[in-house]
Amino acid sequence: MRAILVGATFIAAVSVAQAAHAQTEAAGVDPHGGEQAGSADVSVSYVDREIPPEKQKKWHFTIAPYLIFPFMNGSLTLPNPLPGQTDGVTVDVNLKTADILKRLNWALMLYFEAKHPKFSIGTDLLYMNLGQGGVLPVSGRNAELRMQQLAAEVVFLGRIVEWFELGTGARVNFIQSDLTAPAGMVLPAVDIDFRDNWVDPLIVVRFSVPFKDDHWRLGLRADFGGFTIGSLYAWQVYPFGGYNFDGINGKRVFELGLAFRAIGMKYETGSGSNRFVYDMIIWGPQLGFLFHF
Repeated sequence: MRAILVGATFIAAVSVAQAAHAQTEAAGVDPHGGEQAGSADVSVSYVDREIPPEKQKKWHFTIAPYLIFPFMNGSLTLPNPLPGQTDGVTVDVNLKTADILKRLNWALMLYFEAKHPKFSIGTDLLYMNLGQGGVLPVSGRNAELRMQQLAAEVVFLGRIVEWFELGTGARVNFIQSDLTAPAGMVLPAVDIDFRDNWVDPLIVVRFSVPFKDDHWRLGLRADFGGFTIGSLYAWQVYPFGGYNFDGINGKRVFELGLAFRAIGMKYETGSGSNRFVYDMIIWGPQLGFLFHF
């Protein structure tokens, strides 16, 4: 219910802001003060530059498989099945891109956006299946951690002004972790299989830089969420750029994108030996292959 209220509040805020902006433009008044004398003759809106007038009421779609070259830093605490334990088993995670690629079983990364001149709906799917060796704290035993992680989000954005969009959304998280360690001289073997899922409500902003040469695209997207509804907190920072290549009959169907992405969250559930904590930052450069239609 709290997630629904957050979403409804921000959708309403977007609608009010758009209506106020439209009224000030219709009245010929600059919202920062003064009249827009002659502005209709010398200015062109971002929407007009981006989409020809005869096509402004049509939907435009983008589908983009992408590759992220990630680093992972954080810790993972899994429930401890051994009797008499007062806390879970914690494994520190510090992986470079080469480590992840070496341990990566397979991955799926795909973005889709349906765009209208005044608003857009976007989805993003990020899945990784990997394994990692590590060392258990205190006992110092070697351990093997196998992990599957899925993050799937849906975001609604409304255009406030030509360069700024505000919206809300949700990210579904699913994690399955399997931790194994051989028996020591005193301690028995460890074999823990744990899975959990949760939903994070999000507040999302996107900034775009308008170019006279619309081959180029540059911007920044950021979100913050969780609010203890799902994660304690969750955040993402995503500066991006791209170049649209001319295709047949001048149509720009393909874009090559380059971005940097950082995603962080802390999620905790349970207590004592049944405690599960996912405290992680995934970050790195991203290469995208965008197809527009």
